[in-house]
Amino acid sequence: MRFSLLLLSALGLATPVLAADLPVTAQFAAQPGFAPAYHAMSTLPPWISELKATSVPVEKTSIGGKPYLLGHLCKPHDCAAYQLEVLFTPDGHKAWGFLSVVTDGALYQMPLGEPPSTVLAVLQAAYRTNNPDRPGCNGSGTGKSSPTTP
Repeated sequence: MRFSLLLLSALGLATPVLAADLPVTAQFAAQPGFAPAYHAMSTLPPWISELKATSVPVEKTSIGGKPYLLGHLCKPHDCAAYQLEVLFTPDGHKAWGFLSVVTDGALYQMPLGEPPSTVLAVLQAAYRTNNPDRPGCNGSGTGKSSPTTP
């Protein structure tokens, strides 16, 4: 018991010293030696950002009586693993996305553009509609879902 208290005290004293030696994450990521890696990590792949994707015609939909346009994109030659659902306002002033990636049999999903919950629900439903046979496609939210088999 005495050893545990001594160890906890030592760790408590060591933590502020380590924290004082390193910058906060935003400052760290902005440093020239780390900024390129950070920006590469936070950039969408070309099939999304440059619209080098396989896609389908947009369709009209509505949320709460308001019209929207819904589209679907996927990575050429790897559509099963890389998909993006997109919802646009009719005037084109706002868009939201729902990125889905299958890696090592696990489905990872992330909303883009901070969609409100009603918009996110439409995007998730669109993914389920486009992937009716995908195990683990249960619409339980974003993030890693149960492992799937490609």
